[in-house]
Amino acid sequence: MAVKMIIDTDPGIDDAMAIFYAAAASDIDLLGLTTVFGNVTTDIATRNALRLLEAAGLDLPVARGADAPLVLPPFSPSAQVHGDEGFGDIPAAQPNGQPVDEDAADFLCRMAREHKGELVVCPIGPLTNIAIALQRDPEFAQNLSLIHISEPTRQAEIS
Repeated sequence: MAVKMIIDTDPGIDDAMAIFYAAAASDIDLLGLTTVFGNVTTDIATRNALRLLEAAGLDLPVARGADAPLVLPPFSPSAQVHGDEGFGDIPAAQPNGQPVDEDAADFLCRMAREHKGELVVCPIGPLTNIAIALQRDPEFAQNLSLIHISEPTRQAEIS
């Protein structure tokens, strides 16, 4: 049975690869993407997420998320790594699709309730949307199967 998954992302070059992998994996049922600031601004992340799904031939929901950290001061996107638009030197293009009306935290909370005990959330950008979801719904974490947080040098699984 395929794992039901939502990727919380700030799509630059690295996140694009993760999204394409998840989209192509037969053991992953990708239910949508939520976006957050980080590699790029949240507006650009949302546009990039929509573009990536279109490139993968997928019609999935994209929910726009947080614009800045909850506690730390805002920081600039990493344009020196990912370029101004997130995909290096590739020019920006507008997607055909639009994000859903629901914000990322509400989308995450709703999907966790609808897929109680089955949903895996993979945040691959700043964790602000996850923090907001935890604030809004005290049962959010319990409704998930897993939150998988990965870094190149270590992995953490919260279940």
